[in-house]
Amino acid sequence: MSATRTTAEVVTSARQGLLLLIITFFCVLLVSCSTGDKNKGMSESQILARDAIEARKTGPLEGDVCVIDGVEYIWTKNSRYMTSPTEPMFIWAPRYLYTPSYLDTFPGQIGYPVKKTKEMIELEERLARLEAAVRGQSAPQAPQPDQPVVDETGRAWTLYFRNDDGVQWYVDQGSFEPSRTLIQMWRKRVFPQWARQKEIVTQDEINCRQTRFRTLQLRVTHWDGRTQTFDKVTPWAKIYSSSPEEYLMGEYCK
Repeated sequence: MSATRTTAEVVTSARQGLLLLIITFFCVLLVSCSTGDKNKGMSESQILARDAIEARKTGPLEGDVCVIDGVEYIWTKNSRYMTSPTEPMFIWAPRYLYTPSYLDTFPGQIGYPVKKTKEMIELEERLARLEAAVRGQSAPQAPQPDQPVVDETGRAWTLYFRNDDGVQWYVDQGSFEPSRTLIQMWRKRVFPQWARQKEIVTQDEINCRQTRFRTLQLRVTHWDGRTQTFDKVTPWAKIYSSSPEEYLMGEYCK
């Protein structure tokens, strides 16, 4: 009797497990269909924008940027978290004190350059000519370089960096000359629609020898058209690997 009862219990348990598996499968299928209908007719960028806006309804996310009293702040992990019960996990930290996490240094997180090197352009042209020759076609014309975008102040902005969150970095190449020591340049960041501001324009100074940078002037433009300008010099900040500042050092610290 004991063996029979044990066998029956095992069979019942197996049936319950199978039933639970079937129910889980149909739940996942239902959610998948529901999500598919929700995303129908939307582009990938529209889906990302919608999800980002929804996620930020509960508060800022790590890496978000805002300007407080003329200083740029980043929402980041609190280095003092767990040292006392009152320390929060995340805080708004001044940019000059910000330290990116290991994951933030991966390509696409901090960002990546969009300006092609001369060697890369020449390689792409050679490959295009070889492909045209194989197909019996005439050689394609060399693509025209991206033209700077001139704003109402007369500054000509050239896109040089972007990240997977949709932030774009521009530099006014006519505002400075390459140097081995100090470089002062005007830069602009354009943010996606879920950010706290539309754009931030700064006059920055890069110390080529000490691998540091600081902001001399800042203008923030909000989504409603309001602008605020600050002449506040920030402390020197370290330039990290894979950052837009490191890219600029490689291009202009010569």
